[in-house]
Amino acid sequence: MDRRDKRLGMDREITRRDFLGGVSVAIGTSLLSACARNGEPVGRTPSTYYPPGQSGIRGSHPGSFEAAHATVEGAEWLAESIGEHYDLVVVGAGISGLAAAYIHHRDINPNARILILDNHDDFGGHAKRNEFELDGRLFLSYGGTTFMESPDSYPTVAKEVVQELGIDTDRHSEVWHDDFFEPYGPGRVTWFDKETFGADFLAKGQYGFAGSLDDAPLSDEAKEQLLRLFADETDYLEGMTTDERREVLETHSWREYLEKYAGMGEEVLTFIQKMPEAAWAIGADAYPAWLAWRNGDPGFAGMDIGYNTTPYDDSCFYFPDGNASVARLLVRKLVPTVALGNTMDDIVTAKFDYSELDQPDNLTHIRLSSTAVRLQHQGGNLDADVDVTYVNDASAYTVSASKVIWAGYHSMLPYVCPDAPQAQLAEAAKAARSPLLSAKALIRDWHSLANLGIRTAWCPGSFYQVVRFTHPVSMGDYRFSTSPDEPVVLHFWHNPLAPGLPAAEQFKAGRRQMLETSFEEYERILRDQLERMLGPGGFNPARDIAAITINRHPHGYSYSFDPETNEVAWWEEYWRQDQRPWVDARQRVGNIAFAAHDAATDAMTETAIEQAHRAVHELG
Repeated sequence: MDRRDKRLGMDREITRRDFLGGVSVAIGTSLLSACARNGEPVGRTPSTYYPPGQSGIRGSHPGSFEAAHATVEGAEWLAESIGEHYDLVVVGAGISGLAAAYIHHRDINPNARILILDNHDDFGGHAKRNEFELDGRLFLSYGGTTFMESPDSYPTVAKEVVQELGIDTDRHSEVWHDDFFEPYGPGRVTWFDKETFGADFLAKGQYGFAGSLDDAPLSDEAKEQLLRLFADETDYLEGMTTDERREVLETHSWREYLEKYAGMGEEVLTFIQKMPEAAWAIGADAYPAWLAWRNGDPGFAGMDIGYNTTPYDDSCFYFPDGNASVARLLVRKLVPTVALGNTMDDIVTAKFDYSELDQPDNLTHIRLSSTAVRLQHQGGNLDADVDVTYVNDASAYTVSASKVIWAGYHSMLPYVCPDAPQAQLAEAAKAARSPLLSAKALIRDWHSLANLGIRTAWCPGSFYQVVRFTHPVSMGDYRFSTSPDEPVVLHFWHNPLAPGLPAAEQFKAGRRQMLETSFEEYERILRDQLERMLGPGGFNPARDIAAITINRHPHGYSYSFDPETNEVAWWEEYWRQDQRPWVDARQRVGNIAFAAHDAATDAMTETAIEQAHRAVHELG
């Protein structure tokens, strides 16, 4: 460790590996399995087991993906039948899988025996919870899915589930601390890094347009171009018909459009390259210009391109831990003994007893660290029961089920579901998931951010392009840190991509980058960026960082793509191909139905619930 690493605090004692109750996570651990062989328990989850409290690598953590990758590479598993039969087996304990179990109990059979399998050491899918504790106080953040977007516009089946869980989305203004930062300035800043722009520089305003852009490390020409771009008053396709405008936007990326038609130079193109990444997980080089127009990005001056657009519903609701609380509410409905309480307020601080998830007397069993590797109807008869094989602790086990719902990645289906027609499996293989990385750092106070007037920082050239406070939400017994004297969790966003390639190829390259990057490197970059950005405000990374969690999601947002044209289904409404691969891929196969985001090429929470509802009722 060199002198700079020590200055950054790389030698400080924070958790840098995954440990659960003192047990290191490898390819799994039999401690997580409460399955039974002929009624005899083979293992029980210890009472100390509590995944949300871990730091280090989370999300796709070590042990969560190895069995799936081995299956894709051709591994065959010699499985042992453990003599368990269920009315329904659900593969995937994300919101879609949990909702499927809940809806099945509600609508089909309240007494059904259900097994939910998941390859991760925690439930929730991308809706994971990050917990930190410092000096006896609890601090929460989200490990993936951040909030309920436009809940007023949810489809009816999703609204019903949300209401039955006791979630009142009209309480947003009650729980959200919108004014906590007002005494310290507007709060939005832009941070230019020296590697990209030639100097480290903090500019006031979300895009540097609050009186301090004059000193920014940009040429005068670039400053003029940025001001013109964000003023968004120039029609760069003046004189073209609506059809001609649409043709331009449908055949160019946003970056290409701004360069060719708006005359933006390389500095500006670099500045806007990462702007679409948080919402769409792709950079401006592969972000379609028509989608930028649809989303209200600058450069189009309100032009008409002949698309019918649905008015945007800007309602939203935030739990302190993002949509992890939605998953926790579903789990408490399915396994009431897992936690006390019955409201949306008490779920926030409810202590979950993971040892209750897979008890023999449960109607619903949630079995973690269990990767499904085979779904096959007995005797090849599509009317028969389904054998479900899963891997836990490097050993394979088989259970049987009257019905199965796959609520996992559809791209795995060609490797695990031999009963599906080859044409259907080919469509399932067109599911394209984007890699996402959400990092969290608990800092001991936030005086440095208050001193510099930073609530949210846009960092166009940095590894972490967004740095901001985690959700300023107080709910139930949980209180957000509203004083600079208090610790707070900071949120960082990064998308590993390979600019210049088609989007689906960028996703693949990004996954490789993500899994090949060590926690130590993620940590070093985070500490360096904070030191340079917040140092002038008094921040010392070695002293002030109490904990770091890296939530990596190699398979993040759900899309479908056409491998012949490289077109991605960014928005189903505007998909121009006759065939919709996600619809063909989700067709029922005997007693197996398919849910989750891939079934609708859409990564929204309401979609997860809607697809769960569809799959449950397809099976009946």
